[in-house]
Amino acid sequence: MNYYVITESNWAKLRDEILSLAECCHKAFGEKSKHTDWLHNGDVCRLLNISKRTLQHYRDTGILPFTQIGHKCYYKREDVEQLLLARTDKPKNNSI
Repeated sequence: MNYYVITESNWAKLRDEILSLAECCHKAFGEKSKHTDWLHNGDVCRLLNISKRTLQHYRDTGILPFTQIGHKCYYKREDVEQLLLARTDKPKNNSI
């Protein structure tokens, strides 16, 4: 394994160059894309660690919003992340 030492002044120069590059990219390409990132059933099941049947229950009960095109269901990444956060924020019942 190799180790490299960088001085504080070199680090500051590198940081400034990276920030300059980021600003240049932002000017060239504009703001972040406003397109929604869509996930399909398999992606959502893996992210939430649930079965396809549980995912169907989430659709049926309105727990997770979805869009259907033909026979396929798609979910907004933001909605899935929000559900994941809501599930992890729930207090656990520690009574035995």
